[in-house]
Amino acid sequence: MHGLTRLVKRIGSDIAEGRNIESYVVTLVAIVLAVIGVVDDVVPESVKFATVLAALALLVFQSTRPEETIPDLDAVLLDRQSYGPFREFIANAQELWIYGPSAVNVLRNAADIKTEVLDKGGSVRVLLQDLNSDIGMKVLYQQLDKVYDLADDIKSSERILKSMQAWAPDRVDYGYLPYSPGFSLIVVDPDGKNGRMIIELYGYQNELITERMHVVIERHQSQYWFEYWDKQYQVMWNSRRQPVPGNEVRD
Repeated sequence: MHGLTRLVKRIGSDIAEGRNIESYVVTLVAIVLAVIGVVDDVVPESVKFATVLAALALLVFQSTRPEETIPDLDAVLLDRQSYGPFREFIANAQELWIYGPSAVNVLRNAADIKTEVLDKGGSVRVLLQDLNSDIGMKVLYQQLDKVYDLADDIKSSERILKSMQAWAPDRVDYGYLPYSPGFSLIVVDPDGKNGRMIIELYGYQNELITERMHVVIERHQSQYWFEYWDKQYQVMWNSRRQPVPGNEVRD
């Protein structure tokens, strides 16, 4: 009896939410025909045959519906250890946009950026945190991990960027943000059909950088969210402070 009660509740819930309606209709018709069929000749053979065909048609139609699957968030929300080689991510890029408080972990791949982007005629934009903004730096020192010194990393990135500008003076540009938006962003080919990006969220006082969550978005996966983050970077870029020649690195 308890099992029958659960069955009735499940059927009622399915019908209320519009699930499996075709299956229940076919089942009901089959039961009615089976009961009536006990008495011969009550239902004409043509009606029985038409009912069977209709039931089969409903079942076939139901099989064409796309399956409702729950997305595996662990396959979407990743950590630093899920990164593949950076060189593969930027391969054949025509444009590479980077933002990070120091972006030092990305710019340490300068040789790959040169080979995959600059040597092939591509361009690079980089945004760093502004050492001159004491409030912005103070907030980041509270927010980020303490394994490396942020100011030292920014200075290291500035030196790398100067070297990159020597490789391609007209195709490497960088600037500074007064405060952090709470995420890092790498965009490859923002206007291309194969555009892709990584958004990394800082969290709060993680002990290690590897604990941060990041999401990879390709244009073909979600044009809406791809363009949203694309515009975010453009707004950041337009509000940057440009470096003063000869006065970027403060020791």
